[in-house]
Amino acid sequence: MVKKRCVIVGASPAAGFEFIEKRINSDDFVICADGGRDLIAKTSIIPDLVIGDMDSALNMELFDNVPVEVLPVAKDDTDTMYCVKTALEKGFTEFLFLGVMGGRADHTLANLSVLLYLREHNAEGTLASEYEDITLLKKGRNELNGVKGRTISVMPFACGSVKLTYSGLLYPLKEAVVGAEYPYTLSNAAVENAVEIILHEGNALLMINN
Repeated sequence: MVKKRCVIVGASPAAGFEFIEKRINSDDFVICADGGRDLIAKTSIIPDLVIGDMDSALNMELFDNVPVEVLPVAKDDTDTMYCVKTALEKGFTEFLFLGVMGGRADHTLANLSVLLYLREHNAEGTLASEYEDITLLKKGRNELNGVKGRTISVMPFACGSVKLTYSGLLYPLKEAVVGAEYPYTLSNAAVENAVEIILHEGNALLMINN
């Protein structure tokens, strides 16, 4: 079976194992980042690889037949970033991250920054939780389909401001400049099934409520 998407599972204490099992497909290449192995062990899914310094893994005996790469505790890369680099070397360009939000704020922010790293390496990813899916908006036109009734937020990220145009949302915008210090683009609502968001300038996170 050819596996096209890489799913990286972290160890967030806020992640529900039933949600994780629902989001992983049979043809995904699954990497557990450190303690993510304990989380995915509650599901029926067998990972393809486990990577980490094992400082948060509780049960080292899980998945005896799954390759494990043990990293040093003192390193520049986070466990998640090392998983990303490994997957990029394997040729993956589409990523889904589960169990990487809702714990420590610094870990969540670092994992959001991974989306920028993926863009720089011609790949893209989604950070998903039971509450929302988070991606980076592409420069130019972004089309969202089947989102009527969903809550949509766009936040400047790693930049001072963004310029945005919306259509299909309750509160439309026309080449509006949104500063990182005052992101009033929180909690908009899709009033059409098809929504268009144009990112003219800057970097922005797109958050779609589940």
